[in-house]
Amino acid sequence: MLPRDEIQTRLEGLRRVLSRKGLDAALITSPLHLFYFTGAFALGHLLVTAREVRFLVFRPLERVRQESPLPSEPLRSLKALPAVLDSAGVRRIGMELSALSQERFQRYREILADYQLEDLSPDLLKLRMYKSSYEVDCLRRAGELLAEALREALPGLREGMSELEALGRVELALRRRGHPGLVRSARGNEFATGLLVSGKEGLVPSYMVAGEGGCGVFGFPSGASPKPLRRGEPVLLDLAGFYAGYYVDQTRMFCLGNSSPEVKDLFSLAFRLMKAGEEALQPGIPAEEVYSRVAEEAERLGVKRYFMAHGREGVGFVGHGVGLCVDEDPPLAPGVRTLLRPGMVLALEPKLHVPEVGVIGLEDTFYLSEEGLQRLTVFPRDLYLLP
Repeated sequence: MLPRDEIQTRLEGLRRVLSRKGLDAALITSPLHLFYFTGAFALGHLLVTAREVRFLVFRPLERVRQESPLPSEPLRSLKALPAVLDSAGVRRIGMELSALSQERFQRYREILADYQLEDLSPDLLKLRMYKSSYEVDCLRRAGELLAEALREALPGLREGMSELEALGRVELALRRRGHPGLVRSARGNEFATGLLVSGKEGLVPSYMVAGEGGCGVFGFPSGASPKPLRRGEPVLLDLAGFYAGYYVDQTRMFCLGNSSPEVKDLFSLAFRLMKAGEEALQPGIPAEEVYSRVAEEAERLGVKRYFMAHGREGVGFVGHGVGLCVDEDPPLAPGVRTLLRPGMVLALEPKLHVPEVGVIGLEDTFYLSEEGLQRLTVFPRDLYLLP
């Protein structure tokens, strides 16, 4: 169960947003943000004012009462909402308008025609950028469980095994440790536990704006494919570890048998790019500065043409926030002026896309604390050589 004091801290943060925007109330509707503020997933509404909180549940009411420390009550019809709002004495209401379909938005407009609706979506995402000690503990545990799963699964991978089977072996180890098998994306991307791509086929771009692609399967064009693992080819494993609703993001590299000198050299360069990014992750600098410093290091090392070169379009970022979703704000990308602050958790993923070789790179998740940078993804960064 989400601790009551954690919920109260989050609600107070939301109330500060309401006060700053001059709103009477927030009406939270998306299941993920209901979970964030109550500790339970539901179809329903959370009404938050300066004086009260009402958790109005369509379903599953009994499960919500078991999982959330907040009192909850049934709300079977949207038509009952105006009476609830009138009893609370509110008129200006913040909602997550970006989370609503056009049809759903029109429905609220009709039912709440006497109220002023304003968008809270950016404010909620900003609240989630800053992690509490409880959240950091969850993320740290996610990194530990991911490391345990890799230590179990990697020794069992063999030449001739398909990428899909190899990823399945890793996923089994993660599932044994409580991973749900799916990864939430704030940007509408579709993931299982992650991506496993090998050799030059890893360079095949996908529709997702991601650090790597892969052939995937027909109807799901990204990541692991039926292609067999071959000796000497670089294999990139980009995984999201999970614990209690929170995700960390990590990429590691391995080869079956010995790798070529070229792959070893490229991996060494990717490691240096990661170190440049780590040094840049400091409070007070804009997010875009991290991208600039890593790109400058790639140019200095002579690999700028490979840097995040995912197909003709390339990839215009080198990292992103993580938390309840694997791809949260802020992106570490050109033009993003968001200042990095203590409390943020950020994934850094410099990758090289080298023709006829594959994707070479690393990714780690970091907590930007008052005391300095802490790495939450703890599996060693070595290029692993498997028998």
